[in-house]
Amino acid sequence: MIRVNLLPIKQARRRSAGRTQLLLFAGLLIAELAILFVFYLVESEKLNTRESEVSGLQREVKALESEVADARTLEKEAEALNAQLAVLNNLEAQRIGPVRMLDEIQAMLSPPRNEEERVAQLRKDWNVEWDTRRLWVESFSEGEGAFELEGMAGSADDVAEFLQRMTTARHFANVQLEYVETASGGGRSGAGQVRLVNFRIFGELSYLGYAPAPEADAEQGS
Repeated sequence: MIRVNLLPIKQARRRSAGRTQLLLFAGLLIAELAILFVFYLVESEKLNTRESEVSGLQREVKALESEVADARTLEKEAEALNAQLAVLNNLEAQRIGPVRMLDEIQAMLSPPRNEEERVAQLRKDWNVEWDTRRLWVESFSEGEGAFELEGMAGSADDVAEFLQRMTTARHFANVQLEYVETASGGGRSGAGQVRLVNFRIFGELSYLGYAPAPEADAEQGS
């Protein structure tokens, strides 16, 4: 019987199978490395994009910080300018304010001189038929933005009309009537004894004026 030694063939097959497995493993490793390299390239590109965006945002932040600094500088300059204007306005008010305020009181105690003044008084709800000679001011004091006025009138209705005129005035605010009381005294003409009333009014005073009053300006400028 002939015997064949198959051991070398088996060893050759084993070596071939080992090489095949080794090549397969090497191929898988190379493929994995290739995938990782591609992933690295993609992520690197994303990172570069993010870094570029961050750099752009940082530049924008610096630009905004510069604008904010400029705005703060302008704000400080505006505050300084407003302070200077306030000083100038105060000086101007102290120079011409008392004259305008007294002119306004005179306008309250004067009848309309023409149709324009009549219309202006009606717009402020003044009684244009009121006899302004029925009320007169005896004392007027002011200080620290406040005033106090005392006077006499023919009746409480006359005081009410004058109070209405003061509440619509430009240089007075928060005008309040402290009291009205009956007093016995002679008329301004000295003809006999009549029943008069004393009154006192107080409130706030501003030489600059609390609100525009073109009608009053028209009266004073006529």
